Order: sequence, then C-alpha cells, then structure tokens
Amino acid sequence: MKMLSLPEKNKRLKRLFHPESVAFIGASNKRGKWGSIILANLINGGFTGAIYPINPSEAQIQGLGAYKRIADVPDIPDLVVIVVPPQAVPAVIGECVAKGIQVGVVITAGFAEVGTEGERLQRKMAKQAHAGGMLLVGPNCNGIMSPPEKLHVAMPPIYFPPGPMAVVAQSGNVATSIARRAMKRGFGISRFVSSGNEADLHCEDYYTYLSEDLDTRVILSYIEGFRDGRRFFAAAKEVTRKKPIIMLKAGATRIGAKAAKSHTAAMAGSDLAFEGVCSQAGVIRAGNMDDLTNIAAGFVGQPLPAGRRVGIVTAGGGWGVLAADACAEAGLEVPALSKETIQELDEFLPAWWSRNNPVDLVAGLKPDHLEKSLECLLRCLTIDGILLLGIMPALPLDPLPPSAGPEAVEERCQVLLETIGEVFDKFMGLAHHYQKPVIIASELPFSVENLESRMALMLGQRGYVCYPSPEDAAIVMASLAVYAEYIRS
Repeated sequence: MKMLSLPEKNKRLKRLFHPESVAFIGASNKRGKWGSIILANLINGGFTGAIYPINPSEAQIQGLGAYKRIADVPDIPDLVVIVVPPQAVPAVIGECVAKGIQVGVVITAGFAEVGTEGERLQRKMAKQAHAGGMLLVGPNCNGIMSPPEKLHVAMPPIYFPPGPMAVVAQSGNVATSIARRAMKRGFGISRFVSSGNEADLHCEDYYTYLSEDLDTRVILSYIEGFRDGRRFFAAAKEVTRKKPIIMLKAGATRIGAKAAKSHTAAMAGSDLAFEGVCSQAGVIRAGNMDDLTNIAAGFVGQPLPAGRRVGIVTAGGGWGVLAADACAEAGLEVPALSKETIQELDEFLPAWWSRNNPVDLVAGLKPDHLEKSLECLLRCLTIDGILLLGIMPALPLDPLPPSAGPEAVEERCQVLLETIGEVFDKFMGLAHHYQKPVIIASELPFSVENLESRMALMLGQRGYVCYPSPEDAAIVMASLAVYAEYIRS
C-alpha cells in the first residue's frame, strides 16, 4: 500500500475522534466481559451516532440490534472497536478492510508484550491493516475518548467533561489516572488515547494531529519507550512550536525498563539521552503524575514569562523561604527588588517589613496589602513572574464558633468559595494585564471536609489552580520559563 500523506492520515484520525458511527466487534451482553463494559460506556456516555454491535451469537446486545458480521452492517462505519481473542484479530482486520473502514481501535491484549508468537501475530495484524489503508490504535490498549463528541470507547466508566487537555499514554491505567487528576482539579479533556503496543499509530501521530486540534491547548503524555527516536524528536520539535507537550517518561531504571518491555513491548532506552532530546525538542518533562497535571494547568491559565526572575509574595515567612529554595533548585532566580519597587511597597507596608524578595507580609497585614504587593511586583522591571503564597489575607471572613451547625457551616463555605473565585479572577486578571504569570499556592486553615477539593474544582472550571505547596508552584513556574525560552529560540 502507498504510504498515507500527513493530510490524509490526519483526515482519517479525525474519524477516530469525530465518528458519526461506530461498529463494535466482540460486543457482549455478559457482564464483566470487556466487550460488555466498553460498549456500555459508549452507550452511557451519550454518543449520538449510530452504534453497530457485532456478535454472531446475539440478536440484540444492550438494547441495540446486533449483526453477525461487519459485512452485514448497512453502511460503512467511521470507526470500528475490536474486542475479540488475539488469534481472531488479523482475520477481523481483513473483514474491516474489505468493508472499507479506515480507522479502528484494537483493545485486545496478547500480542508483542507477551513474547515472540504475540509479536508475530501483531505484525500480521498490522500488515493486514496497512494493505487496506486502515489506521489502528493499539493493540493491548484501554481505548480512546473524545469528550466533546461524547465518545467514550474505553474501559473505565468515567465520562470526562470536555476541556483543553489531551492525554496520550502508552498505559491505559496511567492515562486514566492523569485524566482523573485533571478532572478533580476542574479541567476537562479534549482527547484521551491509550496507545498500547503501537503496532500502527504511534504517539508521534497523535501529537501531530493534536497540534492542529482546536479543542486541545496542551498535550499530556506518558511514555515507556519509542520505536523510532529520530521520528519522535522530529515530530515533537514541530509540535511544541504550536502547543506544549508535558511528558512523564517511565523506564529510567533497569527494573523499570524491564517492566516497560513486558507491559507494552516498549524499549525504554537511555534516560540521559531522552533528557537531551526533550531539551532540544521543547518537551517539558514531569517527575510524576501530579507534576504532569500541575504543569499542564499552568500552561492553560498563565501567560508565559519573559525570563526566569521570580518575585515571591508570601503571607507567611516560612513558605517564602521554602519557595526561594525551590526556585533555586528549579533553575529560577530570586533577584533583589528594584529601588522603585521598594519605595512603592514602603508607601503601605509597615516600617518593619524586610525590604527583600521574598516580600513577607505576615506583620501588620491589611486585607488589601496582598493585592497591592502583587501589583507592585508585577510592575517591577526586574521580575518576570510571581509566586503568591497564601490567599487568606485577601479573604475578609470571620471564623465560625465551634457551636455552629451544619447549615451555618455550609453557608459560610459557599460564601468562602465565591470569594476565593472573585480573588482569583482579580489576581489572574492582573497576570494577563501585565503578561506575567502569577502562580498561587495556598492552604485553607479550616477543618471542613472536602472544602479544598471543592475549591480546586471551582477554580479549575474557571481555568485556575491553587497549588498545595511552594515547591509545586516553583516547578510550574520553571516549566513555563523553560518553554518560553524554547519558543523564543
């Protein structure tokens, strides 16, 4: 078969994420079977297109009329999902090619990740698809989702809301963990891909498609290894000029590399070499799944800094010291404040304030000092971005007495959350006005159950994040600075 051009490949990938009809080979009524679970998720997720269950032994599956073979389906489905035993997959691919289907998702495991015979079967499957011009996701994958289209063709019964973050991972459960972290922070998902063994489509194909995807603003990726390092470098270098790629790479140790080989048949390779590739290609590496989503959220909501010089405003001295250490470790600078900025701060801060960076507001603080200090540092010509630590001074709320009942506590929580939202609107408005990132980290000194998770959800829905620690805030700022330098290079 002639190699597909990039426009043609992306056109077919659009069918993957925007199908008007889905055929499901291996659909089942038996609870617990993958063919039952994934079909139920597709139906319950609200997909509005046609669904064609295929099973030679069933006349009706989960309330839908079933077909014995893909050839019996009255039209040509945009997408086919395959959940049949591995030995049957190559023949099924051949039937799909004969039908004219251009893209499919092979959920089935038992291929290259299990050894030589599985690898032979995987090559045979891929050869069948290539001969007919059919693109394949997988095998040995958790599925795909496209929340804006209400398309949930995946194992977990989680229906992510639409949003700006795309997730591409060689592990289905890691992909789900990443997307769940984003969702718990109030951010939605544009596309979700569990790429599995990558017999046909590789992570580079998804990155390239997502670079032009209007619903995607940032790409989050978990990788265990690459089949073609040069291709990854070339693709990533082009994509990151358009959108950031935040990546978590596994297999850095000998034990981890061995686990990657048995998981998705990935070759983990040298971590030092990979670090160099990422640096040259503008890929931002994350240390763990929490860092991955924290950094991605920063790219969604913040302007890029002009440099690495950070101003720190803290409502408590200790957090400021921790932030200064974290900035130094992350490769950021914490410069002295300009004479003009110190003079501005002198006009409203008490005479005993430190006149240093970090700006410690703990003594003699008034409700408006946090905002005034923030704006002074944003105007400072020697500062490129701000870490703002502690938002409580901006929340003029009296504590409730211990005797307060549940209704009074909930009423106060609602007021508190509304006020926090207004404060973030104001502070993020300043960030965008001055085109300098303002990374906020704060705790809420209340013992109300779920209050901080409710705050995270509310803020994320506005495109904001309140980070839990100074160290988290510094990592995000450093990632923005590194990417900004790459874009300017």
